[in-house]
Amino acid sequence: MENYVHFGTSSWAYEGWIGNVYHQLYADGRLKKDCLQEYWQDGRFSTVGMDLFFYNPPSEVLLQHYASQFPANKNYLACSKVWQEITLYRFPNQAQWGARRGQLNPNFLNAELFERTVLNAHRQVFMAQTGPFIFEFPYIRKDDPPFTTFIAALDQFFSKLPTDFKYSVELRNKNFLHPDYFNVLRKYHVAHVFNQWSYMPAIREQLKFDALTADFLVARILTPSGVAYQDSVKMFEPFNKIIERQPEIRADVLKLAMIAIKERKYAYLLINNRLEGCAPETVRELKAEMESKSVPDSN
Repeated sequence: MENYVHFGTSSWAYEGWIGNVYHQLYADGRLKKDCLQEYWQDGRFSTVGMDLFFYNPPSEVLLQHYASQFPANKNYLACSKVWQEITLYRFPNQAQWGARRGQLNPNFLNAELFERTVLNAHRQVFMAQTGPFIFEFPYIRKDDPPFTTFIAALDQFFSKLPTDFKYSVELRNKNFLHPDYFNVLRKYHVAHVFNQWSYMPAIREQLKFDALTADFLVARILTPSGVAYQDSVKMFEPFNKIIERQPEIRADVLKLAMIAIKERKYAYLLINNRLEGCAPETVRELKAEMESKSVPDSN
């Protein structure tokens, strides 16, 4: 039977996972760079989120190093977040942005920049390991930009991209969950990212829209509803055990898995430590629940 459901974590290198996922000794500063091979060997995971590329675009050298840690006999794929230089409409009014703080971003949805700084490196050395790219758009305040402007820019952007990669879009604005948004994604076979995030509607509510816009699914299960990111960090650090289970959110994740199997769509389901306290243990329990329901997973 074809295996459609792939579980992984939003990122993979946490000190709190030592003794759970990681058992080898790593030199200081080398855990994140060198532990991906052991992540795959754990047996729970068949995809991984590469959140680090949100902050800086990847180099070919770094991607090649990560590619060397993927198992040769498994079709495991990474979901790379896209550099925020592409997805910020306006730079945040924060000191880290220097002279650009509060200014419009001239590179917002710049297809040429995306291809040159992100896509080309993946194509050169990481093609076999590349799953869906995730374009995460931050929460947009006060129509900045207005919805119609955002949709027009999204339409133009995806019309320019090569079609030999998979793309997905993650929103942080519930008011943008509109038929026009889903229609643009469907037009270019781009997936809507079902995100469980502090201030987005629950996945069961997102599913009430015509939200299955591609032949694959992506979900990022990040934080409990109503819990801010920083609060979730305080609640759950050091991420070495489950602190508080989220049964309704788990049910939503398993609902996506069932849809993937029924509709024969590959599903990339990424779990964050900030959901319950320890993403690997959440994945373990989700997979056990799938098995109890006779829902096959990817392994």
